[in-house]
Amino acid sequence: MEGHEKKRKILITGGLSFIFSYVTEYFVQKEWDVVVIDNCSTGSNPQICDGSFVHHNVDFCTKKGYELAIKENPDYFIHAAAQTDVDYSILHPGETLRNNALSTFNAFEAARDMPHLRKFMYVATDEVYGDHDVRKSEEDALLPQNPYSSSKAIGSLLREAYENTYPQLTGKIVELRSCNCFGYRQDIAKIIPQLVQSALVGSSVPIHNDGVGYREFIYVENIPPIVELLLKEGEGPYNISGHGTTVRDLVQTVEKIVDKEIKTYPAVRVGMDQYYKMDDSRLRALGYTPRFSFEEGLQRTLDRTKNQKGFSRKKSKKTKI
Repeated sequence: MEGHEKKRKILITGGLSFIFSYVTEYFVQKEWDVVVIDNCSTGSNPQICDGSFVHHNVDFCTKKGYELAIKENPDYFIHAAAQTDVDYSILHPGETLRNNALSTFNAFEAARDMPHLRKFMYVATDEVYGDHDVRKSEEDALLPQNPYSSSKAIGSLLREAYENTYPQLTGKIVELRSCNCFGYRQDIAKIIPQLVQSALVGSSVPIHNDGVGYREFIYVENIPPIVELLLKEGEGPYNISGHGTTVRDLVQTVEKIVDKEIKTYPAVRVGMDQYYKMDDSRLRALGYTPRFSFEEGLQRTLDRTKNQKGFSRKKSKKTKI
């Protein structure tokens, strides 16, 4: 920091999760004062806790989490903590709804009671748009099709309501609607980690609904600069799109990179959306361009994962973003 400029303080719920552990590390490197509230459920990465930031092991669904956020009184506040496993949400919709809705409500309530708040970021998902066959813009209607995406759409609606109702938050809320992120440290329940594991150890990967589902993917190290850009210049919702592919073609892409066949077997996901595709021109209008391409991200993920002794995580009801 130059001169005697006061450090900017940022509070991140779910700051040990796959995606936002990278955001936590990014702002530490930027010499911000970083505080994380994360209850270390499955999908967390407590190994990044090295004393360079403050970590509170607290469930943000609780009153204690809400009170702690207000006490920290940050300049910037990101709510990323969530249960994100679609399959688990289908089996346990009530728990998913309680977890994601209550933690999100606590975040919005805390944000309106932070006197020094410059920007509040709510982390949603591309799944709030539901199944579609055309690119979605931020102005399109929300039509979530599964319990997980419905629980995240609640926050999208709260953003509109709180900006309209509470003057202290007007112009201060930004929302992320990202496509699928991938990279090192991602939970094995997700498709790309499963493909990487198969390439390295020969395990078999379930391919839902014949692999025809179309998704967009972005490498995780592209996310922290987007977060910083939107905290400084963003207002309202922003789509984050990436490389579009069917799951079937994704398998073939990984096979080409590793030069070996990936073992797969057929599986069925009830209520699975077939197609997600977003228009991210609003984000690009702010000057965003990805640092890493899809192929570069895949290669970096493979290279870093090779240094592990396989994958030890299992699917869990507590998987986080």
